[in-house]
Amino acid sequence: MSKVKNFLESYDNIGTRRNLSNTIKLFFGSIYEEATPENLDEMAEKYFSTERDYEKDIRNFLQSLNGSAPLTIRLKLSSIKTFLIENEVELSLKFWRMTNRKIKGSRALTLDRIPTTSEFKKILLHMSIQGKALYLILESSGMRIGELLKSNIDDLYLNEEPARIQIRGEVTKTGNSRHAFFSSEAKEAVTEWLKVREDYLRAAIGKSHLYNKVSDDPRLFPFNSSTAYCLWKNALHKAGLNGRDKSTNREKLHPHVLRKFFRTRLATVIPVDIVEALMGHEGYLTEVYRRYSLEDLAKFYLKGEPSLLVFTDTQKVVELHKAIEEKNIQLQVLVNSLASENQNMKVEIVNVKRESVEIKNKMKSLEATLLEMSKIVSEMRKGN
Repeated sequence: MSKVKNFLESYDNIGTRRNLSNTIKLFFGSIYEEATPENLDEMAEKYFSTERDYEKDIRNFLQSLNGSAPLTIRLKLSSIKTFLIENEVELSLKFWRMTNRKIKGSRALTLDRIPTTSEFKKILLHMSIQGKALYLILESSGMRIGELLKSNIDDLYLNEEPARIQIRGEVTKTGNSRHAFFSSEAKEAVTEWLKVREDYLRAAIGKSHLYNKVSDDPRLFPFNSSTAYCLWKNALHKAGLNGRDKSTNREKLHPHVLRKFFRTRLATVIPVDIVEALMGHEGYLTEVYRRYSLEDLAKFYLKGEPSLLVFTDTQKVVELHKAIEEKNIQLQVLVNSLASENQNMKVEIVNVKRESVEIKNKMKSLEATLLEMSKIVSEMRKGN
């Protein structure tokens, strides 16, 4: 039986399956030297068909993870626990509690940081057009890199203000679709990228020998995550901003920090719950989408967009927006004043018309009286 294959196929998300496969490979690798990604089912048959000290195997596995981030260790242990249960191996709650207590810390080991706007600008200046488009969207939308790399050109709405991507449910972490807006700078970069995208794809097809690239690839960015990370890493190095964490040897500035960049800047301008929903955090999506329409969310985003701009002088943009708002207020006051004057004029016109009618009626009455008097005078003269 294909124990590993069946276990992995019970999960729909490709990324989840890949992570679980890697974890199972590490688990069997801590037991059998010959464990490889290709023979996991063979290792599973061997493992579950012999008598094992499962608790000892878990302790050895935990020891083999020494040096990994605490959160990573907890996640891998949880994955192996689920894998064992699926294969009818259930260890006591007491054992799992004791095992978890041995994991020190609860935070990521790498002390990453959010780049300044100036630093991010330097990184982008060392990127190709597809890199600029990719990372400007990530920075200004709050999307996960996996979501963007799986998005198609047909998911784009470039003619709207602001531009947005309809993130399909099958590519999100939660399985729920949502809207992601991105900045005018990102829109400009995407527009330029689309002009040369077909040329890029044709060249990539000619060079590729390991991957089966096709000319009708529907994705906005027709390359995988390793290429995306390579674009970032190379630009980071050229910008002189590559700095590694001493404890993990990982880059402190990595693509995922752009989600933090998005949140910290936008949350100072618009409500936090809307920012969290735009980022795809499940706890906020339903409530925000119930309370606000797409048009409302777009207005909120436009209000906060200046805080996400990289190549534009945001201070000037803020001052310009402020000046426009003041002008709008002055215009509104003027409009209200003119409307009031107009209303007064309408009232005066109505009064004048009424008085005119009254005068006409009086004149008619006077004419009738004069005519009557004229008749009387004429009769009196005839009598004399």
